[in-house]
Amino acid sequence: MSPREQKKIGSGFGAKSEPAKVLAGKDLSGKVAIVTGGYSGIGLETTRALVAAGAKVYVPVRSPAKAEENLADIGGEVIVDAMDLGDLDSVRSYAESIAQREASLDLLINNAGIMACAEIKIGNNWECQFAVNHLGHFVLTTGLLPLLLDGKGARVVCLSSIAHRRSDVIWDDIHFESTAYEKWTAYAQAKTANALFALGLDMKYRDQGVQAFSVHPGGILTPLQRHLGNEEMQAMGWTDADGNISEQARDMFKSTTQGCATTLWAATSEALTATGGLYCEDCDVANLATEDSPRYFDVAPWAADEDSALKLWDVSVAMLA
Repeated sequence: MSPREQKKIGSGFGAKSEPAKVLAGKDLSGKVAIVTGGYSGIGLETTRALVAAGAKVYVPVRSPAKAEENLADIGGEVIVDAMDLGDLDSVRSYAESIAQREASLDLLINNAGIMACAEIKIGNNWECQFAVNHLGHFVLTTGLLPLLLDGKGARVVCLSSIAHRRSDVIWDDIHFESTAYEKWTAYAQAKTANALFALGLDMKYRDQGVQAFSVHPGGILTPLQRHLGNEEMQAMGWTDADGNISEQARDMFKSTTQGCATTLWAATSEALTATGGLYCEDCDVANLATEDSPRYFDVAPWAADEDSALKLWDVSVAMLA
């Protein structure tokens, strides 16, 4: 395959593949990983699977006490520290603290995020979904680059979403300064940004030994939906009137373990060794979307555009200056 062809490769896995199958035969002993949001939902299952395969996993969180409670039954080496993706000083401090403890980093899973919340401005008057989901992870990843470059084949996985197909980055008004805020559009552009960041990172650093991928984990009911009321989730067909998962969603959605499998595949698959910067779904590379693509599959051309990836990188650096 070409270095960056958005096309299924026939991985042998699928939408409902479980972590144990994806990681079968893989020994991650001696590997160091960071999983943002690695104490809840699919992040928790990502941490659990990596530890079970032998990795040492750092989990940066806003609420260490809650995280330690959720992670208590995992065993292995799991290190919980405080970090808030919405507070870039805390992100920079966290990256520095890792550099003081580790000589290199093998895996960085940019898993944490917020979805469809009310309009909030943080930092330098930034829209919070773009700031937390993208800028926070941009600062973390670039702060950890020296360790990743010393990782001898490090991989970075950025959690995107099929929601990216709703909107490209709104290049002329990223922070909704002149247009009315719409929470799903804001979420969509942040998820597009996650995919473009992985592409840009891979373009810049793959020749130096760092690969990056973005991932759509699939539909999963997790704490990510905390900003949504049941009435809204019912209207989308996710739940019934009593807040239980609907029959339609039960057929379509994944479990939290299945939801972390594509992350684990992108982080470890030998089939991806010669490539990078790709958007993945259902434990495979995703096809590039066309007018005939199914609604919930494939990657929009704007989220796989190399020029846009480099543009986002420059825009992000300028915002953070």
